[in-house]
Amino acid sequence: MNELIQITTNEQGSSVVSARELYESLGFSGAVFARWAKKNIVNNPFSIQGVDWEQLNIMLSRGNGAQVEGVDYALSTDFAERLCMLARTEKGEEVRRWFQAIKNKAMQAPAIASTETLLLQLAQQQAQLLTNQQSQLDQLRSDMGKIQAGIRPARARSAQLPLPPMRPAKDEALRQRINQRVNEYCDRYGYTQSETYRYLYKCMQSNWGINVYQYPRRNGESLIDLVERYGYLHKLYSVVMAEIDFVE
Repeated sequence: MNELIQITTNEQGSSVVSARELYESLGFSGAVFARWAKKNIVNNPFSIQGVDWEQLNIMLSRGNGAQVEGVDYALSTDFAERLCMLARTEKGEEVRRWFQAIKNKAMQAPAIASTETLLLQLAQQQAQLLTNQQSQLDQLRSDMGKIQAGIRPARARSAQLPLPPMRPAKDEALRQRINQRVNEYCDRYGYTQSETYRYLYKCMQSNWGINVYQYPRRNGESLIDLVERYGYLHKLYSVVMAEIDFVE
């Protein structure tokens, strides 16, 4: 697979790309990078500094060989993919599909590793089960011996089972950003929220094959609650950014 953009790892172990490399890959003019970056990265109301991007101070080479101070941005691959969707060009779609191919390839290797891990866990559980059964048999033999000797066997109190893990807290900030953008879109173009969300869910199905209408809903659960429960809120956010964001 040809490498369109170099993917590196930051100090937190996350995959990042250079905003300048992305900008060039999208086919934009290098003379207006600063304006594009300010509008689509720094002043983007749907991006979070420290999560989606980090500013980098770099040295840039001029045509005459001289170097000057400049600025670049380390973008998360998810955010870079969203910027490709915002480009709304054939080149942007090509780069977005490249990101998708990289992501799909990365997901295949963990799938094999997880299968091996699952088999190992099953083997360990089986071994532990056999150990527990042997321990229970030994305990029964000991208890029978004590009963035959007229001694009442002592019983240890059962240990309390651990409580199940709590459900992670909802991402209220992300939901508010989505709702805010949808409301602005509806006010500007006269669409209803229902019409807009139906369109966004259709885009989710088109982009990722996620049909939210086929997922079972809990009693009284809204569709956006379902999207968040299944961990698809960031994908909905990406569609909002690409489909109803107002960029020049």
